[in-house]
Amino acid sequence: MKFVPPVLFLLFGIALFGLWALERKLRFAMTLAVGFCVLSLAMFSQFAGLPPDIGQNAVISGFLYAASMALVGDGILQRSGKRFPAWLAALYLAGITGGLWYFFYIDRNLIARIYILNFGMGLILLHAAWRARFLFAGTWTDKALLFLLLVSGLHFFPRTLLTIRSVTMPTTPRQFGETDFWHALVLSTSIIGAMGGLCLLAILVVDIVSKLRQERDLDPLTGVLNRRGLERQSRRLEKVEAGSTSVIVVCDLDRFKAINDTYGHHVGDTVLAAFAEIIRQNVRKQDIVARTGGEEFVLVLRDISQDQAFGFSERVRKAVEKTRFIGVSAIEPVTCCFGLARIRPGEPLWASLKRADKALYQAKRAGRNQTRAEWQADPAGAMAARKP
Repeated sequence: MKFVPPVLFLLFGIALFGLWALERKLRFAMTLAVGFCVLSLAMFSQFAGLPPDIGQNAVISGFLYAASMALVGDGILQRSGKRFPAWLAALYLAGITGGLWYFFYIDRNLIARIYILNFGMGLILLHAAWRARFLFAGTWTDKALLFLLLVSGLHFFPRTLLTIRSVTMPTTPRQFGETDFWHALVLSTSIIGAMGGLCLLAILVVDIVSKLRQERDLDPLTGVLNRRGLERQSRRLEKVEAGSTSVIVVCDLDRFKAINDTYGHHVGDTVLAAFAEIIRQNVRKQDIVARTGGEEFVLVLRDISQDQAFGFSERVRKAVEKTRFIGVSAIEPVTCCFGLARIRPGEPLWASLKRADKALYQAKRAGRNQTRAEWQADPAGAMAARKP
């Protein structure tokens, strides 16, 4: 039975490796997998008495335990774009390993070795939790990972303090294996490790599904949302738009078919990608950008006044007019048009989009390279109405 925990952690490591192999971009999964495998190796080394020399076993297994904690902490941090500093991990490992060696070969003291190893592992995980404290403001999966780090790190301290009195000096390895401390160690490590492994596997699966869903909802050419992604966002917007002052913007490139016919579709794709980048550089974090087809883009500007929305559109339009796109002749500048409409409380996004489309058509009819809003008069339409 004593080999059940290391086998369990080895299986977790293999499962994490499998998820990393399925999605190689999730590099932190490989770090976590190595961490669980090293933890399994540490337990195998200690439980099987390999190497058989007690001193060597204490130092080697202790080093592996500490290394596994550093790897797990680093893996969780990697998921959010941070790292456990390599120099700090090396300092922890050197301090723990050196302390274990000293209190076996120089001043033999089992109690000191227990404190050094357990408190050292707890400090490694708590240091990782401190570096990951920003996760508290993240998603539920971020909070779960932070909670996992905190619980895993903190449990080393009360467990050690509450059970250490059962260990007497001196003691043989067999006697030590019969103490309450050892049984509590194996039980708590198994429970915390199993819960942690299951939690990490579940979060990794959620990450992979979220990534696949995100890729499905993104336009591969421009990197903004596609029509499917906008539809998903629209369902959320309809729940929160009441009482807000948001504007929907429809924009497209003027005479884009001529660009494709004259310079080829490769240049056309380059122009579209550059156009999307200009938009991204000007929108705010809360705004939504989507390519709904061909050269047409839809923007949802949230919590913005009509004048600000119109000024934003004009700023982007002028930026596009001044940009020299790769592959397009400088004497034929690329231009675009914008149509704006207010998003009315409770109104479906697609109804607002139809009104913005009408404003865009007004801009096209007025000569292109213009911005029109539904709250403006249509001078071209008024002139047409006055003609006999």
